[in-house]
This record gives sequence, C-alpha cells and structure tokens, in this order.
Amino acid sequence: TAAQRQNLQAFRDYIKKILDPTYILSYMSSWLEDEEVQYIQAEKNNKGPMEAASLFLQYLLKLQSEGWFQAFLDALYHAGYCGLCEAIESWDFQKIEKLEEHRLLLRRLEPEFKATVDPNDILSELSECLINQECEEIRQIRDTKGRMAGAEKMAECLIRSDKENWPKVLQLALEKDNSKFSELWIVDKGFKRAESKADEDDGAEASSIQIFIQEEPECQNLSQNPGPPSEASSNNLHSPLKPRNYQLELALPAKKGKNTIICAPTGCGKTFVSLLICEHHLKKFPCGQKGKVVFFANQIPVYEQQATVFSRYFERLGYNIASISGATSDSVSVQHIIEDNDIIILTPQILVNNLNNGAIPSLSVFTLMIFDECHNTSKNHPYNQIMFRYLDHKLGESRDPLPQVVGLTASVGVGDAKTAEEAMQHICKLCAALDASVIATVRDNVAELEQVVYKPQKISRKVASRTSNTFKCIISQLMKETEKLAKDVSEELGKLFQIQNREFGTQKYEQWIVGVHKACSVFQMADKEEESRVCKALFLYTSHLRKYNDALIISEDAQMTDALNYLKAFFHDVREAAFDETERELTRRFEEKLEELEKVSRDPSNENPKLRDLYLVLQEEYHLKPETKTILFVKTRALVDALKKWIEENPALSFLKPGILTGRGRTNRATGMTLPAQKCVLEAFRASGDNNILIATSVADEGIDIAECNLVILYEYVGNVIKMIQTRGRGRARDSKCFLLTSSADVIEKEKANMIKEKIMNESILRLQTWDEMKFGKTVHRIQVNEKLLRDSQHKPQPVPDKENKKLLCGKCKNFACYTADIRVVETSHYTVLGDAFKERFVCKPHPKPKIYDNFEKKAKIFCAKQNCSHDWGIFVRYKTFEIPVIKIESFVVEDIVSGVQNRHSKWKDFHFERIQFDPAEMSV
Repeated sequence: TAAQRQNLQAFRDYIKKILDPTYILSYMSSWLEDEEVQYIQAEKNNKGPMEAASLFLQYLLKLQSEGWFQAFLDALYHAGYCGLCEAIESWDFQKIEKLEEHRLLLRRLEPEFKATVDPNDILSELSECLINQECEEIRQIRDTKGRMAGAEKMAECLIRSDKENWPKVLQLALEKDNSKFSELWIVDKGFKRAESKADEDDGAEASSIQIFIQEEPECQNLSQNPGPPSEASSNNLHSPLKPRNYQLELALPAKKGKNTIICAPTGCGKTFVSLLICEHHLKKFPCGQKGKVVFFANQIPVYEQQATVFSRYFERLGYNIASISGATSDSVSVQHIIEDNDIIILTPQILVNNLNNGAIPSLSVFTLMIFDECHNTSKNHPYNQIMFRYLDHKLGESRDPLPQVVGLTASVGVGDAKTAEEAMQHICKLCAALDASVIATVRDNVAELEQVVYKPQKISRKVASRTSNTFKCIISQLMKETEKLAKDVSEELGKLFQIQNREFGTQKYEQWIVGVHKACSVFQMADKEEESRVCKALFLYTSHLRKYNDALIISEDAQMTDALNYLKAFFHDVREAAFDETERELTRRFEEKLEELEKVSRDPSNENPKLRDLYLVLQEEYHLKPETKTILFVKTRALVDALKKWIEENPALSFLKPGILTGRGRTNRATGMTLPAQKCVLEAFRASGDNNILIATSVADEGIDIAECNLVILYEYVGNVIKMIQTRGRGRARDSKCFLLTSSADVIEKEKANMIKEKIMNESILRLQTWDEMKFGKTVHRIQVNEKLLRDSQHKPQPVPDKENKKLLCGKCKNFACYTADIRVVETSHYTVLGDAFKERFVCKPHPKPKIYDNFEKKAKIFCAKQNCSHDWGIFVRYKTFEIPVIKIESFVVEDIVSGVQNRHSKWKDFHFERIQFDPAEMSV
C-alpha cells in the first residue's frame, strides 16, 4: 500500500543501520531481477552494507506486484532479523532506537575491543544476538586473518544487531570470560558512566594513536572542542553539526551566493565547510523550487570518500544523494541520476563526456558546482573543460541561469612566478578560470585555526651517496654493449644511438630510450622480412636498456639487491617467453656478470648511505615517541616495494609495521593497487595498531583523508609548491615533523624555492583581498575575455574518422595482425577483432590473474603467434555468451594500405578510425 511505502521511506535510516541485504537476497530472489541482486552484492563489496541496504530499498519500493511487502517481512524473519521484522510490522522502532547509545559506545571502544577480545571465546554466548551467516563469517575471518580482524567483524555485527538484549548478553559473555573489556562495557550503570570510563582509559598518549582525520569527524561539536578536529566524535553522524568560527568565516562568502575559492590548510575541514555551503544553498530555495548541487572529485578514492560523507550528512535531512564514477557510469543513465537527485558526486570526466554527447544539455541543470582540489583547473583538465562551457555560456548571449561555483584547495599555487606581482597574475587566472569573485581564507580566526591545524617542523637533510658504485659500473657496461648491438642492427637507425651526454640511471635516459623505442617501431624498409628482423631486434634492445635503467634508478635510492632482483625477474620472464637468438645473447651477457653482481650486492660495504640516514631518522623519532605514525613519500611504485622489503628485513626496525599505498595504475597493467586494496590499507593505517608507517607515492599527497600522523618523510621526493603544502599537510599532529632526505643539493634548493613561493603566494592572496570588488571583477573579466579569444582562435575541429581500411601490425615483429575494418567496439572502451583468421595469428596462455568485471570474464592473455616473437597483444575474455579477444592498440603499429606510412598510438582515443559497434549478430555469420 501507499502507507507501507511511505513508512519504509520514513524509517529507512533505521533499516539501513541494521539490514545487510545480502543475507535476505536468497529469500527475495523471485521478487528481484538477477541484475539487481548483482548490483546489491557489488554495492556491499565496494561501499558496505549500509549503502547496499539503501540500494535494496530503492529496488524494493519500485515493486508493484501484490505481496511484495509480506515477502519482505518473511525474508527478514527467516534470515533472523526478528527485531527489525517486529519493528516494521508495528512501525514502532523504539526498541531499536534504545540500542543507539550502546552502538555509539561500542564504536568508541572498538580499538580496545579489537585489542582485548578473542571472538572465539564469546561467540557461542553471543550467537543468539547475531545472524547465523554473521557467526560463520566471524569464525572464518578469525581463522584466516587473526584475532583482531575477527574481533573487528564481531563489533561490526553487534553494532548492526536488532536484538534488544545484545548489550546485556555481551556483558555477561565478557564477565564469564573474565575479559578485560568487561571493565569498559558497563551496561547496567548507564551509558554516560561507561563513556567516562572510556575517557579515563584513553589517556592523552593513546588518543594520539587513535585520532582520525577523515573529514566527517571534523564536523562534530567543533565549536566547543578545543582539541584537533578529529578528536570529536566520529560516530554521532545524525546530530546537528556545530562548526568552528574559522569554518563559518570560510563559508560566509559562498553562503552569500558569491563564486568563491576557499583556500585553507589540509586538515582544517574544508569538506565540512562545503557541507555547510551546500545545506545553506539547498534550504534557501522557496517552496516549489529546488536546488541541485554537483560535487566534483578528481581521484576515485577521494570520490568514494566524499560520496560517503555527503550521504551520511544529507540523507538525514531528507535529500537524495547519488554518486557516479567511470566505474559505474556505463551501467546507469547519468541524465536520470542528475534529474532524480538533489546532490550528485561525480568524477569530472563523467560530466565532460555527457556534455559532449548531449545527454546533459548544459550546466544550467545545476544551481551549485563544488570543485575539490580546484587548483587543477588549468590547461585541458576536465575541471577546465567544464568551466570552458560555463564561461562560453557567461560570455555568450545565453540568458539561462548559471550555477554558483565554489572551489576548495589547500594551495592556489603561483605557477612559474618569481615575484608577488607575477603570483597575483597567476592567482587571478585561477579565479578567472573558476569565475571566482572572492578568495576566502582564514583572517579573523587565525588563532583558532592554529589550534586545530599544526604546521609541522620542516627539516631538509642532505644525505651522502655511495662513494664508489661497482654495481652501477657493471650495469653501465652492459648498457653500453647493448647500445652498440642496437647501433649495429641498422646503419640508418644506428644514428639514434650517437647522441652524447646520456647519463645512465636517470629519468632523462628513460625519456630518450622511449623516444628511440617509438622511432624503431615505425621504421620501414623495402624488404619487409628485413624490416621485421630489424624492428624486432631493436624492440628487444631498447626494452632491455629500459630495464637496466630502471635497475640503476632503484639501486640509487634502495638496496642493490632490490635492483638485482628486479633484473633477475625480468630475465626469468624473458626465458619463459619466445627467447630467440637476440634474447639468448642478451641473457648470456647478463648471466656472465651475475655472479659478480650478486657478490657486490651482498657486500655490506655497499650499503646505501641514504637508507642509513632514513634508518637513523626512524630510530630517533620512534625512540622519542614510540606511538609515532609516519607517511614516507617516494617517487615510484618500485621504490615503495623496495623500502617495504628493507624495513621488514631489518631487525632493528621490527617496531615498524609498514603498509603501502600506490596509485591504481593503468587498467591493462599488473602494477598498481585496486580501489578495495587502497581502502584496506587506509583503514589499517587509521586503526590503532595495524600499521604505524605508510609508504606512499603521490596518490597520498592530494585529497585522500589519511589518519593523523606526526612524521612525514619525503625520500628523494619533491614537486611544486602545491605538492609541498599538501604533503607537509599530512603531518597534522601536534609537534609533527617533516623531513626531506635527498642526496641532491638541487632538490634541497628546489624545496627552499617552494617555501619562498609559499610565502609569495600567501602575500599575493592578502594583497588581492585588499582590492575592491569592482577592480577584482574587472581584472578577472578581462582575463576571461582574453582567454576565450585565445581558445576560439586555437579551436581545433573534431578529427574526422578515417574511413580508409588500415593494417594493424605486431609492434614487435611487424607481422600482419588484422584490418581496422574487422575491429569492433565493445561497451564503449574495449576493442575486439572479428573473424577466425585473426585467431590464427595469436596464441593464448592462461591469465595469471583471471577475474570477472562488469560483463567480462578475463580468461587468458594473447600473444603474437609468430615464432620467437610472443609480443603481448591483449587478453582473451568471455563476454556474455561470447569468447572474444580484446586487443590494446599500444601493442601494434598502424600501416596505411595505400601510402605504407606507419604510426603508433598509445591510446585508442588517439587513433581516429571509423569505429563500428560490436553486434552479436555478426558472431553467428
């Protein structure tokens, strides 16, 4: 009935807190589509049971067939949700509401619960309060992942329990087991008594371990709490939020309706400021009108994080919130999602795509746009592409209303500016790009801000490099020999290897060898057999040179053994593949030097002095403060792995429990971390005892909320002034330090230059804030007009797809692979080749990491079938009911059939050929 639907909507928050819908899906299978069941399961895996319950309720409320409501109640009862079933039948949630204080207490005490409770000791007593499936999962996690992980799962299940007696049963079970935790879990004496007991036990030192700096905890009771923002309760998400004065100051211009850039330090709660602005904006509309807010986040982890924060905050106020990223955009209608919701969290490219294809007619569908990390609004970034539309609309003749614009950043940067005047010009350009009339910074409440955000002490330390490096000498000699072999393959291409002053083991050499590699791949000769031989040989030589160069870069910053292991793994893979004459010769040369390399790398006198300095910093800081939490920033993924191994193998650093955080990498690469893996690492670092040092690449320096730490180490890691402010901002605890360790005087000078630029930036912002509104507005408008004229003069027409048929040749041996006429596009971004002839040109090997994603099941890898080539062409997948190859364009050379001209493309989007969509009917021909 309509009343039942209305009541389910009204009590949805209670249901979402308790129900894990995956436990009742088997009872509801006849009422839900298979696809809906899969989406619910995926939502739980990716976002947790609360978001899965929200999606389940959406599907449930769409059901029209008679009997759905009783089927839902029956499913709850049979699955074991007796308390929830009773509450929904009577529409009386008082018993469940009374459990809230105990949920809050257990959340607060969860670190102690994990540290002291073994779930195996009390599970039998607690089983009556849990779902059978939950009991099995707790046992399984306890057995496979250990006691603490099992206790964490048990706490999570108890917090979601609908049994009114679970707090008392837990107390009895703890007392029976003589658990230390029973001293904290004092149910009979009331919640407030127990909470004060927890405060006593926390102590000042312990709290520094368990502080979180997720943006949502910063929201709680901030005006009364004198400590760091994250010391406020992170659990009371449904109570009214009390901002600090500096947060109200930052929000004020935007609440007045002005386009604003909010520039404030990392850790001060800018996300909460955006919540204040968003809430004020939505509430200002008169009856009959509605606002629509879009929040943009660049990185997927940040997007996920902000989607959770906004959902928790605004669903209690009755607003509809949705989130869309590249991972979900193909399976939903972006247009309908935007139409049906009040707040939409997006990765910006999604909106760019939908504006380009016309699904979203204009930006006028929104009333407020919020850009997280808005300093990225430059060049061809998706933020700037969105604002190009906005400014074309503003400077054109359209009378449609434009949304308000708010940007959030820790640093607006200064570009290449060397003076305050140049910096002001740079900042004005950013304001023009975002159409901002105000730069909001904390000016009236600086003292309060400084009580919350602690600026770490910055220490630059020049460390020594190895005085002699036999390892580098041996590898350099192998590289010289390989260069000579490559030079002798072809007189014409040999000229590429005559460039002087190339230093082995540098990024510059890497760039040079990539350029040579590309030039070799499109080299053409009249004799096609000879062309194939030459290109294949040069492909191998340049590939080996890149690996040697990588090894030298690793040995420079890590241990020689790491670099040698990297090379040994590479040559092992070479042996496992085609292993032709050229590869045998290159492998022989390496193996001739292997014994000497092994001896050198094991010699203690060759220890990297940089690592010795890193060791001393860690020893000293953890000796002074054993509860120290550290983020160690490094340049590359390879160095992340090498330093983790170094810490784990060093007995003197056994007090460190390292975690790693790297970017997601390219989808067709084995490197990089998946989003769930990133989440898992961040959660472990946020927990009190799982990890006390996080080794990270640049993925951690912008946007992602990371647990408060008191030590940041930049290990040969430096960038521009924005990156400096952001990485330093990760050290948010009181008395925190930031070390720069480098062997390069240039790096230290660059960091000093960044610090000078930061002062120039702050000075420039203050000067701009003294300008009257008219002067600032005229300056911004003039820049906008000039930039639009420049854009229009440089406007490039969309490339016309080339309809002429072309050949794809193997990028290694130049063997013919297929024609573009046989290529089909599968689900927008995947490319397959029709016809049995193509299947004769590749061979399959089982995929080392088979997995299922969307409609694809990754089954095998495909390689060029030509003898002694085995170039990686892509993967073989099961797509719905079809088994098809999926190729990657970077593995091929494209040849024009008429002219014979060859080109390489690193991405499909750069290859402008006529795209034909995959049609299942063609598969049956």
